[in-house]
Amino acid sequence: MSASTSHESDEKRVPISIVFLVTGFIILGAVLSIWLVSPSLMPLPVYRAVSNLLEETAVTPPTPASIAVIPTIASPTVLLPETPAQTGEVLPDYFVSVENAAKRDPFIGEPIRILIPQIDLDAPVTEIGLEQISKDDQTYYQWPVPNGFEAGWHNNSARLGKSGNTVLNGHHNIYGEVFRDLVDLTEGDEIILFDTQQKFIYEVTETYILAERDQPMSVRIANAKWIAPTNDERITLITCWPYTDNSHRLIIVAKPVSVGKGT
Repeated sequence: MSASTSHESDEKRVPISIVFLVTGFIILGAVLSIWLVSPSLMPLPVYRAVSNLLEETAVTPPTPASIAVIPTIASPTVLLPETPAQTGEVLPDYFVSVENAAKRDPFIGEPIRILIPQIDLDAPVTEIGLEQISKDDQTYYQWPVPNGFEAGWHNNSARLGKSGNTVLNGHHNIYGEVFRDLVDLTEGDEIILFDTQQKFIYEVTETYILAERDQPMSVRIANAKWIAPTNDERITLITCWPYTDNSHRLIIVAKPVSVGKGT
């Protein structure tokens, strides 16, 4: 009797490895079901892998909110930094997001530090990416401003030492006030930028204070020409003005003087 009972008990026992295997399939199935219902919950690497596979089979993949696809525009309208935003959508892949910009090492020519002796400014520079906003049924693009004592480099503007317009922005009365004294610069003052290998010296050539708040969109778009690409080599620094308000934009343009080694 006891031998028979023991034999029956052995037959009913399920190996622990089978239990783990079945449990794993159940969990995997639950996760896949959630992703199918809400693709926006997929980790970005998983979504990209799935998207590539689906593209090969000519199937249109779902669009997660984290990498929303924006219709391609031949000449996107870009506004100056610190323009109030209505949405926080992320632009297509050819612009680097703010989160991803902070995760990688800068390339040669990308500014990492700004030094302005005339106003005792020495601050880091971080990369920033465009954001989309909507207003009056129109789509525009704007640049965020770093929320700290650091300047922001527009990641589709020129790299240091190359022809084009290298654009940096920064707050002047909040979050460390990195560009608080920018308004005190005059023609001939020196601005020094550094990448990972060398320094680039510039001299201020132009300063402008432009009305921005409550201005029609045509004026704001005209103001934004200062952050557009150029044929010559220059840097453009942007902040708000005056200190007790943010009704205007302060634009500082500087042209290269020399390039040197060291930091």
